[in-house]
Amino acid sequence: MDRVSNQVRKMIVSKQLKVSMTEVSRVTGVSTSQLRYWEKKGYIQSEQDDQNKNHYFSLPTIFQAFTIKLFLDQGYTLTMAVKKEQQRRELHRVFERFITDCILEIKQTGEKEGEIKLGPLADDPTKEVYATINRNNTSLHLRPLNNE
Repeated sequence: MDRVSNQVRKMIVSKQLKVSMTEVSRVTGVSTSQLRYWEKKGYIQSEQDDQNKNHYFSLPTIFQAFTIKLFLDQGYTLTMAVKKEQQRRELHRVFERFITDCILEIKQTGEKEGEIKLGPLADDPTKEVYATINRNNTSLHLRPLNNE
């Protein structure tokens, strides 16, 4: 993974990126009063400045608020919207784990084309799985493992 991608990933995971409540409201369409209520109920969390006046939200929390609102807009109750968001977040954690554990190398092979090396096959460690991405599709492949 290149250095820029690694730094961005660290910034997001470490929750260093913070956004004000007003900006979260503007971006997500969730009113500041709703955000305060959701925070009071424990559905989302913010950090406050030294004077406990301004609320700041991490990027993952912004996605939480946005997703809860999407479920509310689909007609779910707040309780069910929060539950569905928690389920979505758990699936995201599983996917994030896959990305972290399995993507060994990404390389560009052409304009808007690339290859992602996913590592050895569990049942046959002499072969590796890789994905090719081109303009038309993404596909998975097997090849002999090259132990350079």
